Amino acid sequence: MSSSSGTDSLAKRGPATQEGKEVVKWNATRHGIRSPAPVVAGVENREDWEEHRDGMLGSLQPEGHLELVLAERVVLLSWRLHRVTRYETESIALYQEKAQVDLAKQRGSPFSDVSGPASPEVVRSNLKSARVDLKLLKRFTKMGDDEPLSSLDAANILWEVAEHTDAVAEGEAEAEELLENLSVPGLEEGSSPEEFEGWSAGLLHRTAEQIASSADREGPEAVLEAAMRSAEWKVQKAKQSAEEVERDLGRMGRERLLSDERTLEKVARYEAHLSRGLYKALHE
Repeated sequence: MSSSSGTDSLAKRGPATQEGKEVVKWNATRHGIRSPAPVVAGVENREDWEEHRDGMLGSLQPEGHLELVLAERVVLLSWRLHRVTRYETESIALYQEKAQVDLAKQRGSPFSDVSGPASPEVVRSNLKSARVDLKLLKRFTKMGDDEPLSSLDAANILWEVAEHTDAVAEGEAEAEELLENLSVPGLEEGSSPEEFEGWSAGLLHRTAEQIASSADREGPEAVLEAAMRSAEWKVQKAKQSAEEVERDLGRMGRERLLSDERTLEKVARYEAHLSRGLYKALHE
């Protein structure tokens, strides 16, 4: 009997070591504050919540049930205040991300959409395309006759040649007409240059000469030079547009260091409500 009574007495007194005491210190909160309910699934982390909770309770050191209840309230309110801060930060990030869409609408006509010419992505793409075209023309002028060219590159160069002939510039012919009337060995009648796989730099030079002889007074070299000047101008124009877009995006980003007015009002109102409750609980 005495042995059993001693065991019961020890059990009632709880753990004797400091480690054991720390383990059961907050057992009273097992079904309330220790539950994962304050954690928003998919957004917040349960481990972060538990670390916050244990740290706050360890700092407050509540004694008795009343102090523990008030400490629980402090822990919950401070966690929710952290959530408000995260919400504001995420709102600003989303507001910043929306800048490109809003700028596209700002720069475009009332009938343009995000995929229209005002879109920052389209402006950047235009600059990249203009640089590729200029690089292709410069490479072509330095190529040996036997060097192969892809059908797409050959078609692009021939289009530039046709576009810059006197006949097209003066409105006497269309570039499409000049390309439709080409006579190229291996290119079937009625086919476009893009459909021919046998292009070489030499064949392309001869085809350019054929276009120039039928539609330009000064010959193929003058046409190629005009195409090169036009390509350089397009790069400069596209570069200026891209720089303007980046300046506008930078300005808009600086203007969006805070959330929109509606979000700010909501954050301020909720933060004030939580802060009042937190300071009241701390005071009590």
